Amino acid sequence: RARPEQGGFRITIDWLFTLRPRDCLYRFRFYAAEIVDLASALDIPDPFVTDARYRFSAVEALCLLLARYKSAGDLYDLTMLYDRSQSAISQVVNELTMWLDQRWEHLLDFDTDGVLSPDNLAMYAAAIYAAGAPLRYVWGFMDCTIRRICHPFLHQGVVYNGYKHYHAMKFQAIKL
Repeated sequence: RARPEQGGFRITIDWLFTLRPRDCLYRFRFYAAEIVDLASALDIPDPFVTDARYRFSAVEALCLLLARYKSAGDLYDLTMLYDRSQSAISQVVNELTMWLDQRWEHLLDFDTDGVLSPDNLAMYAAAIYAAGAPLRYVWGFMDCTIRRICHPFLHQGVVYNGYKHYHAMKFQAIKL
């Protein structure tokens, strides 16, 4: 089958900072400075070398992983954008995913005996309910996208979001 020609630009830190912030956010779901900080914080080896000896900078490897997870499109789309072969992109995404899972597994395990034990979750839910929540079994709230709404006529204080400084709704909670 016909395949697109490899092209585009290799991802480097300098290239990343030439992107407009909104373009970087669109491509990778992070800003350039955040990607650089994240690559450092995740302790990704620089260079990151795959089993087939493809070499990537830590930032390039992370960007390709983020770009791949951002869209479920064909790998050839990334080949045209980031000047890497389909096999190189596939390999770095798979191997970096495995490396991150092994490196940070101690933080990825679900803690059923400590802070997130069933007894503690019930205690958190009781405290949230006692503070005035209308539901008994909510024990936590996820960071969520805040949806702006029209300025309400009644009960404005209930939907005013002090953080964003506008009226908004968010419904994401975790329950027992």
